[in-house]
Amino acid sequence: MKRAETRVQRQTEAASCLSEFRTAVSLHSHTFHSKESLDFLPYFLAAHRVPFLSSWFQAELRRYESCHGKGIDFTRAYWTPPVSPSMVFASEADQIEHKLSLKPIVSITDHDTLAAPLSLRCQPDPIPAPLSVEWTIPFAGNSFHVGVHHLPPACAEEVMKELSIYTAGSDESRLSDLLALLDSFPQVLLVLNHPWANFAWVDKETHRRTLLDFLAKYRSWIHALEFNGIRPCSENRRALELAEQNDLPVVGGGDRHGCRPCTVLNLTRTREWGEYVEQVRHDRTNDVLVMRTYEEPVQLRKLAVAGDVLRHYPHYPEGRRRFTDRIFASLDGDGWHSLTHHWGQTSPPTWVWPAVKATVGLASDHVRPILAWLFSLRGGAQELAAWPMADISPRDAATPSSRASAPGGLT
Repeated sequence: MKRAETRVQRQTEAASCLSEFRTAVSLHSHTFHSKESLDFLPYFLAAHRVPFLSSWFQAELRRYESCHGKGIDFTRAYWTPPVSPSMVFASEADQIEHKLSLKPIVSITDHDTLAAPLSLRCQPDPIPAPLSVEWTIPFAGNSFHVGVHHLPPACAEEVMKELSIYTAGSDESRLSDLLALLDSFPQVLLVLNHPWANFAWVDKETHRRTLLDFLAKYRSWIHALEFNGIRPCSENRRALELAEQNDLPVVGGGDRHGCRPCTVLNLTRTREWGEYVEQVRHDRTNDVLVMRTYEEPVQLRKLAVAGDVLRHYPHYPEGRRRFTDRIFASLDGDGWHSLTHHWGQTSPPTWVWPAVKATVGLASDHVRPILAWLFSLRGGAQELAAWPMADISPRDAATPSSRASAPGGLT
């Protein structure tokens, strides 16, 4: 079997060779159908030390715990991205057509639901979006996400029910059969998304061990690993190394949750989805395109998403305009309700509104460059701004036979 080959290029360096390609493929976007746990928030602010905001937020958490005798349980809340399926599809297609002058293919993958692509297909002017999903797979006390792209329309909803049953019950004896079923569909692409991202908050060694165990058991049904658009350079380098070790190609996934289009795409000489899947699954090759927007410090890319989530959108339909309409919590044992509902009955903590305004302000396109400069003064340039080429390429990619190359083809 031919060894897998992946080339990763920056947008600036790929400009001269874009004419070689016909299509750009956008994978892994989220819409307001995704439910995103809020438990990441204290970890994010503590780990990334966003100027002004992190220290203020942590002080308010300590004050809350002092007053109430317990901390805020962020696992009892979730948020939904501010963008609709049609907005995501349009912005992804627009970026590809106007910035790259290529034909777009867009696959939206909300968490454990096909609602977004199904809604696009049911519009008055239907969009034949691939029926795709990001499937949550509990495994050995950890959890992994697999992008399942382009389920057959005739059986997609029935297959989704089976995947959901596994997610809810996690009977591992069924996992091989489910992955084999998905692999049996010739136009389905299975991608292990952000393999090193630890969303179950297990310790690092447990995550490493369970990830390697997962690949040892199920690698034959995984078609590619992901170079992720919201994860740091060092983590994507490790994903490339992991792909090298497992002889798998790598595809780019934007993992967008906000209003900005994906920071990572894929280039192909094929024209249709089936041809692209054939290229990845059987030819085992892929070209990953890293957009300029990925070169922004990872903390600030995530801050930009936070600003999008908290921003007010007066032109949205009622019930989606305010961030309080898009964040849900289970506080009284009577089910999940929006913060608009909860705070209509009781006043929110006094620090919420200043914190929201501060986050939206810091996340603006005018302020983030200043924050990037502050980060660089603090010695964060290695992970943030600079792209040392070695930072996203396998350390052992030193010979012509190596499969994965750094941006621009440098090894």
